[in-house]
Order: sequence, then C-alpha cells, then structure tokens
Amino acid sequence: MNNIIDKVLTSNNIVLLCHNNPDGDAIGSTLAMYHALKKLDKEVDIVINKPPKRFNFLEGFQDIKEESSKDYDTAIILDTANIDRVNDPSDILNRVKRKYVIDHHISNTKYGDENLVKERPACCQIVYEIIKELNIEITKELGEPLMTGLLTDTGGFSHQDVLPSTFAMAEDLSKIVNISLLYDKALRTITINQFNIKKIALDNLEFYYNGKVAVSYITEEDMINTGVDQNDCGILVNIPLEIEGIEVSIFLRKYKEEIRVSLRSKHINVNEIVKVFGGGGHINAAGVTVKMPYEEIKKQVLEEVGKRINEWSISSK
Repeated sequence: MNNIIDKVLTSNNIVLLCHNNPDGDAIGSTLAMYHALKKLDKEVDIVINKPPKRFNFLEGFQDIKEESSKDYDTAIILDTANIDRVNDPSDILNRVKRKYVIDHHISNTKYGDENLVKERPACCQIVYEIIKELNIEITKELGEPLMTGLLTDTGGFSHQDVLPSTFAMAEDLSKIVNISLLYDKALRTITINQFNIKKIALDNLEFYYNGKVAVSYITEEDMINTGVDQNDCGILVNIPLEIEGIEVSIFLRKYKEEIRVSLRSKHINVNEIVKVFGGGGHINAAGVTVKMPYEEIKKQVLEEVGKRINEWSISSK
C-alpha cells in the first residue's frame, strides 16, 4: 500500500475515475478519495459520465464533472476491474502521464502503472485504509461516502465476503455518521420510476433448476417507458435472492447492441461463471457485457449456472 500512497503524494493534478454505470461503492470511493486529496491540498477532479442521482445526498456529488478537457498528470481509477470498464467519456486515460488503480475485484487485470488490489468486500474499505494510513481525520464528508459504499457493496453487511475488519471500519465510522439514515437513503429508498421498472423485472421473472435459479430481464424500451437509466437498474438483480430456495439470480439488461448480464448468489461462485464469457467480479456478485442474441446468452449462462448448482447440491449434502 505504501508504494501507491507515495506515488499519489507526489502527484498534484489528479483526476478520479470509476466504472461505467457506477454503483454506491464506485461513487463512495471516488468521493471519499476526492475529499481526502482535498485535505492534502491536491488539485483534484472527479469525472463520471451520468453519475446516479440517487447518491446526490453525499457532499461533493455536485462537484462531479461529466466530462473534462483538462490535462492531468495522474489518473486514479477506483473500483474498476479492467480498463474496458472505465467510465472515461473524455478519453482522459490516453492523455494522462500516470495511471494508478485501486480496486477490490479479484478479477482485476492490473492495468495501471501501479495497482493496489486487495480482497475487500468494498473498494471503500481500501480507501478507508489509505486514509487511516495517511492519518487524515475522517469527518462527516469523508465518512458518509465511505459508509455508503460499504453498505451498498456488502448488501447491508449480508454478503459472505464481509470481514471482521469491515465491521471494525463500520464501528469506527458509526462515531461520525448516521448508519441507519445512510442505509435508508442508499438501499431502501427508490423513485417511482425505479419502482415501475422493478415491477416489469418481477413480471418477467422465470425459475429454473427446481426453483434454485431465477432469471429476469428488461429491455431498452422498458427503460425508456419508465424513465430510468442504466444506473437505476443495478439493484434489480438482488430482488430474487429474497425468495426462499433461490441460490442464483440472473438479470439481463438489453441496451442498444449489448446485453449486460449480472449474477448474484448466496453460496455459489458466480465470478467463475462470468469468467467463461470474459467477465468478472466477486464470488457472490459478478457480471459481463456481451454482444450476443438474448436467447443465446441466456441459454449459455443458464448452462454454466446449472453445472455449479449441481456441484453445489452434491457438496452441500
């Protein structure tokens, strides 16, 4: 960790980037890093195309730029496993001198000049560890994005990859932020448009492998008709896991010429499944974007999931 910290400390003109269709961890880790670097008197921007407005309660959200023509000496890319997933509308990565990657995905391809990749349930936990290493005081403006990222990427501390150190971080932040209020804003509250797209996803729900696997989808037309964008759809894959007996949830989102495939699980390693198609993520949460007919990718993913379901069923007896 010290190596990348030293590199960042010698940088002055910094831009922070994250992944396409950013979630709470991407927004939280970039905003927390933004505030931390500001405290170190660094010149820093966040550039994110279409940041999800549901996180606009976080201080600094209004400072996010959707594009930038500025020249930066350093780019720090957070919560992004590979360079193809970087949210970079202004082609900044081709203009910066140095690229530093901070990430928690086990599938990270280490595409930076320096890479800090640690197995943590959220990228925000790595940013928290950096901030503690730098002895920066964690104020409310720092604590709220850190806790938001932690809550969203751990599913409210329900995922298997949550560590004792994660709870220690939450305990530390609880002295500064209102966790219950952040949970309500980040995980519970949805707009009427999000509610309407949720209804469509539930209407499209199908079950396979004796009720152990749920599949749902939405189309670009559904998104247009309900007034949502891709950022509003990330939570839909989690809903079927609330159903008794479901081990894997598969969610397919058709947009333009591509299909985004998202998987969530309770016990099965879905990262190994999406790796077959060139994707990645975590043990219980992973995804991939493909250019393939809907029925074909659905069939292939179901076949891969079926193999793991059978293996898990045998091993869990």
